[in-house]
Order: sequence, then structure tokens, then C-alpha cells
Amino acid sequence: MNFRPVQRVAERTSHNIAVLASGLIVAALMITFLYIGREILLPLVLATLLAFILAPVIRRLRMLGVWKAPAVVLTVVLAIGGLAGLGYTIALQITQLAEELPKYQSNLSEKVRALSGSPAASSALDRAAETLRKLENEIGKPAPSSGETARQPVLVEVRQPQPTGLEAIANILRPLLSPLATSALVILFLLFILLSREDLRDRFLRLLGTADLQRSTAALDDAGSRLSRFFLMQTLLNMGFGVVIGIGLAFIGVPNAVLWGILAGLMRFVPFIGGFVAAFFPILLAAAVDPGWTMVLLTVGLFLVAEPIAGHVVEPILYGQHTGLSPVAIVVATLFWTVLWGPIGLLLATPLTVCLVVLGRHIEALHFIEVLLGDEPALAPHERFYQRLLASDATEAADQAEEQLKTQPLSAYYDAVPMQALMLAQVDSAHGKLAREKQMEVRDTIEEVVEDLADYADEPPDGASETMATIPNVSRAQRADHWQMPYPVLCVGSRSSLDEAACLMLAHVLDKHGIPAWVQPFADVASAKNIRVDVTDARLVCLSYFGSASKPAHVRFLIRRLKRLLPDAKFLAGFWMLGEGPEKVEEWRKAVGADFAATSLTQAASIVMREAVPQGDTVSITERPLMPDAA
Repeated sequence: MNFRPVQRVAERTSHNIAVLASGLIVAALMITFLYIGREILLPLVLATLLAFILAPVIRRLRMLGVWKAPAVVLTVVLAIGGLAGLGYTIALQITQLAEELPKYQSNLSEKVRALSGSPAASSALDRAAETLRKLENEIGKPAPSSGETARQPVLVEVRQPQPTGLEAIANILRPLLSPLATSALVILFLLFILLSREDLRDRFLRLLGTADLQRSTAALDDAGSRLSRFFLMQTLLNMGFGVVIGIGLAFIGVPNAVLWGILAGLMRFVPFIGGFVAAFFPILLAAAVDPGWTMVLLTVGLFLVAEPIAGHVVEPILYGQHTGLSPVAIVVATLFWTVLWGPIGLLLATPLTVCLVVLGRHIEALHFIEVLLGDEPALAPHERFYQRLLASDATEAADQAEEQLKTQPLSAYYDAVPMQALMLAQVDSAHGKLAREKQMEVRDTIEEVVEDLADYADEPPDGASETMATIPNVSRAQRADHWQMPYPVLCVGSRSSLDEAACLMLAHVLDKHGIPAWVQPFADVASAKNIRVDVTDARLVCLSYFGSASKPAHVRFLIRRLKRLLPDAKFLAGFWMLGEGPEKVEEWRKAVGADFAATSLTQAASIVMREAVPQGDTVSITERPLMPDAA
């Protein structure tokens, strides 16, 4: 017995497991490095993101004639001044809010009592409060020691001595040391990145390799410009959003409107929940300030109007319809960076992930990041359709088809997606990966999809290009006299159930244009001894063939046998996988003895239409190319 194939499978499995284990180890080491080194990495990341935001400003100053070093220093000084002013404003607003909060306690208490004023709610709240008081008393009781009565505790007051001058200064500066150190590192890294931007780019290119320097440079420059524009536009948008919210809240009368505007602008960097967090505090404060509910309703309305306009109107105008991230990737990235770096990671989650996806789009070694986190479909339409065929999921396959049919006619869709999927199935079959039983399941799924699409006409959808070619309809009265039988066209699968699946789609297209076609089950022609057809008066026989063998002898012998059963019929051979030019198609047509040959369903339907009408009549039919996204 030969154990070599089994040994090869075992070796391949061991190799895959080793690669997976190596990948997991590297990922674990990288995550550990990000967590342990966050004190250094956080300033570096902040500086890099600020460099992307400030790069367009520096570029504009350079265009105005300012030297590089002064332009960098001036831009960084202005950015530091803006951030320092922002921090001072936040601290001042928080101080004012803390002083004013006790004044609003009575209004808030009245609203709480009003909300809980119903008898049932009041009774439930009273019982809950009484239970909590009893529980608090029980917890606060000291446990008596065994055999003796519990003694009352003696109150002891500990007073610290007044700090000296240096100690007082140290107590004030100690909490500020960490933020000041982080700020200093951010400024240092920012100056270094902006002043050495070209040198860093060259070193990064050296790491990527200099074999294709032109492509790597173009990709890196494009990624840098895209990220700079995206971050700058997002920063400007969030600043504008904060200004609108601040002005709106000031107009409504909510105290500390400047603070809530700044909070709203910052929270827009946080995906999904940022808007809710930004709205919560001003709504709560409005409820505390206003004895009624007018201010609360106006505040809620302000956020309900401003957030959708910013997210669905302004954002698409500034930087497209989306950020390039899938919703799942945004959620996972937010959780990941928040766990690693805390609140700063929450704010930086989306920008960091956008950086990774853009790099993955331009750098081949990082392409897997774009596949995992990007919002582009991981599979082409025909690959997704084939995956649904393998899963025997006709419902999902039909749903995908309906989406595609919004932009293209039925025959064009059949050629662009299902036929391409059947070609993938043929390749798997040729390599022994698709058993006959599975091929029959694929054929059955195709039949269900065709039935689900029975209501769709083969014509361009509304809004499609006017130059898109269409196949004209041919009524029974327009057919030639010898084409007046119920089924003038017979579709036959040559070698497998996959060929029969293509026949089902061709028959569907022909039926949409007034030419009924009969699909002969493959089982009836699979055996040379017991071959039979149900339609013996067909005028044209379409043979479907997905093979790629040179001059297929199987099709030639099948045509010979069918000619004995249908001596008056003409034969059309569909060589679906033959896309090497008309010379190759004509060579194969002559080799199998067919009257016509086609490489697509649209081309086959065109031939049938020309044969169906009388010789003196003409039918204007143009071969329709495949859609660009599926070609």
C-alpha cells in the first residue's frame, strides 16, 4: 500500500498548524509590546496623528515660500497654543460648573419626584429605599465578639501637619508630572517626524525593498496624502460640530455651553457611542436647570438634528461615503485599543485602524489587514455566488442576484456572475475537489435561483446607461414558419450537471425574449447507449460545455448521436471557458461539427434570435460585454 499521499497530507497539515502557531505567537508578542510600551508608544502615536493633520498646513506654508524649519516650528507652536487654550478653557468651564451645581439640586430633585409620582412607582421606590437603608444598617453594625458585649467604637481623628513650602509645591506638581512628560514627548516626536519626514519615508521604503521603488513610492505618497486629508477633514468636521453644538446650547440657555461643545467635538472621534455620551451631560444639566421640560426637549432636538446632518450629509461631502472600515472592524478596534490604552485608545481607535487599513491597501505584506478590517467585499461577486452554491443556499444566492440586477440586465448578470461561478466549479471538478453528487446540488441550486428570478425581465434597469445593448424580443408570430413548434430550441448539457446548470440559465434568457427552450436532463444523455431527448422537432440544439480540453471529442460524438435523432436541427456549441479569441472558437466549432459556437449566454442568445426570424428579416443584436466589477 502506498502511504505517500497520506504522508503528504499529514506534512501539509503540520505545516499549516506551524504557520498558524507562529502567527499567533507573533500576534501575542505584538499585543504584549503594545501594552507594556504604551507609555512610549502613546506619545509616538499621538505625534504621528498630529503630523498627518499638520502636514497639509506645512505644505501650504512651503508653497508660500516659508523655509521648512520655520514652517514646522510655526505650525507646531500654533498647534500647541491651540491645545493649551483648549485645555485651559475646559478647566475653567469645569470649575464654573462645579460651583453652580448645588443651585440646580432642587430642580433635579423635583423632576425625580415627578417621574416617580405614580402610586405604584412611589410604593416600589419606597420599598427599595427602605430595603437599602436596612441593608446599610446591617453592614454598618460591628459584629459582637463571642462571650462579651460589643463595645462602642472610639472615634479617632488623624491630622496631618501642614506641608512646608517645598512640600506644597511638590504636592501640586506631582499629579502634573505624568501629563507634562507625555506632552513633552509628543512635542519632541512631532518635531522629529515633521522635520525628518522625507528621511523617515526613505527608510520605510528601504524596509519594504527597492525592487519596485516607483510603485512603493507612489503607494506610500498616496497613503500619506489620503491619511492627511482624512484626519484633517475629520478634525475640522468635529470642530465644526462642536461649535454648532456649543452655539445651539448657548442659544437654548444650557450653562457651560462651551464645555459641552468641546465635549461633543471630542466625542465624535469615538464611533457609535460618542454622540450619546456627548448628549447625555447637557441633557442632564438642562433637566437640572429648567423647572420645566422645554430646555430638555430643545437640547435633545439639537443633537437629533445635528448628528445625522454631520454623519450623513457633511461627512460624505468631505471624505466620501465611508471611512474604509467595516462596522464590525470599528467595534473590534474600539474594544481592542480601549483595553490596551484606556480612554486615549478609545479616542484613537478609528484613526489608528484607518492607518492600518490604508497601509494594508498599498503594501502587499500588510494586505491581510485590509481584508480583515476593510469594508470592501473580501470576495468578488462570482466567488461569493459560488460559495453560496457550495453551501446549497439558494435564498442567499438569489438575494445577491437581486442586488446585482439593480445595475445590469438579466443576461449580463448571468454571464458576469453565475457563469463565472460555474467556471470555478469546473476547475474544482477537474482537480477532483467537486464530486458528482455535489455538482448535482450546484445544478439544483442554480435551478432554484432561476425560478426565484422568474419575474425579472432581461432589459436594462432604470437609470442604466442608454448605450447598454439589449436583446430584442421575438414573438411567436415573428418566428420563421419552421420555428412554430412549442419548443424550437433544445438545450443539452454535454458532460456534467454543471453544463446542465448553464442550459437552465440560457433557456431562461431565451424564454424572456420569446423563444421557448427545453432543457434535457443530463441523465438522459449521459449514457451513449441510452441517449434520448424529449423534443424531437427542435430546430436548434444548444450544447453546453465547461471543459477546457483541446478539441473536445465528447462534444463531437454527442453531436453525431443527436443528429441521428434530430436530422433537421442545427447545432450550437457553447464553449463557456474558451475566451482565447475567435480563431480558437472557430477551430473548436469545426472540430466538433457544430454549425455555430458561442462563449457566453448573450452571444448564444444572439445566434438563436438570428436563426429564429425569417431570412429576410433582421434583428439588431449587439454582444454585451461583462460588467467591469465582475469581469
